[in-house]
Amino acid sequence: MKQRLSLDALQPDMILAEDLCREDGILLLPRGTVLSSRHVALLPSWQVLDAVAWVALPGRDGPDQGPEGQQQPPEDAPLDLTAAAKALAPRFALTDREDIGQAALFSVALPRAANLLLRRGPHCLDLPGPVALDTLPPVPDTPAPGPMAIIESDPKLTSLPDVFVRISEVLHDPNSTAKEAAGAIGKDVSLSAKLLQLVNSAFYGFPVKVDTLSRAVTIVGSRQLTTLALGISVIGIFKDLPEGLVEMRAFWKHSIGCGIIASNLVPATADSGENLEVERLFVAGLLHDVGRLVLYRNLPRHCAHVLAKARNEGIPLREAERAVLGFDHATLGGMLLRRWRFPDNLERAVRHHHGGPTPMGQLMPAMIHAADAAANALLLGSSGEVYVPALSPPAWTTLGLTPERLEKAVAAADVQAAEIIRVFLPDDA
Repeated sequence: MKQRLSLDALQPDMILAEDLCREDGILLLPRGTVLSSRHVALLPSWQVLDAVAWVALPGRDGPDQGPEGQQQPPEDAPLDLTAAAKALAPRFALTDREDIGQAALFSVALPRAANLLLRRGPHCLDLPGPVALDTLPPVPDTPAPGPMAIIESDPKLTSLPDVFVRISEVLHDPNSTAKEAAGAIGKDVSLSAKLLQLVNSAFYGFPVKVDTLSRAVTIVGSRQLTTLALGISVIGIFKDLPEGLVEMRAFWKHSIGCGIIASNLVPATADSGENLEVERLFVAGLLHDVGRLVLYRNLPRHCAHVLAKARNEGIPLREAERAVLGFDHATLGGMLLRRWRFPDNLERAVRHHHGGPTPMGQLMPAMIHAADAAANALLLGSSGEVYVPALSPPAWTTLGLTPERLEKAVAAADVQAAEIIRVFLPDDA
């Protein structure tokens, strides 16, 4: 049953029966969120006094009915971490779980996996099965075009929307004013609304509501807000992809999760001497797999064989891309961002997020690499990859990470993720 509970009565693993909002109406956690210990610890700082949660009735054998009529587990239902470890292991098959970073990722992923098993059933984490090759469309006889040829042949990538062009001009003009930035962004009503929702979300945690773009530019910064706007405006370019290759909501959920985790890795590198803006990290995470969208739209038959090869042979998707196409999505994504005149360090982060020893010695590529691995480990959506990427030891060293710092960054991101996903994907529960 639903009950309104005081702050002291809220406990980890309770499930919110209603959206949890601040007094000014700003959404903090959406309906259906399973409260973690991190949530409960943060509620006092959010000035939350009570919440409506699903509570099991004493003496009732079965669980209560939760959101959307689905059965929800009782509040004291134990998490089976042993079952979760067994279910997660196949997804970590390509990693060395003896490595300190990989072991930390597995440990962080366990509670979420256990929650998913509890709420969605014992097979929700199963890997997809092999693909019968005779069900696939034939690959064209001619070799796949190169990355730049693909970009230049797609008019939606070369003839960009007016709002994208205006925002880009403001971002690259060192003399542009806050008024000009707000004016360029304000031409797109939907983009403006998303930006204001993001500025008022837990991503920033401002104590007062920011209700105008001009105020947002003043508080966040002109360059920072235009960088966010530029990244968000890309989402609208990819709305006509062939069916059957990727589920778009899952794709953007993974991308948003990667961006949020990357932006929360900043405290662990704050003493590095490099000025890392959370906005730029968020956009790098948001767009780290954009090359995959370009491939899905322009080479759908090739991509069907790429996906099949990865699943049938048990290899990372990027390796299957290189085998079938001769290059991978990261290279294509980096070239696209360069074509679009994105900032150089953002372009490098996207191009090298699967990187080698040299890129993993650079902060932004290492941060997006680690965030991508974490988003995959936490099962935050998917861009088509079913395995958790191996976490590079040089990246772990470059970021100065420890298991405790990683857990803290992921916990902070978890608080923000559900809300921000709702901003971008409003129908996502």
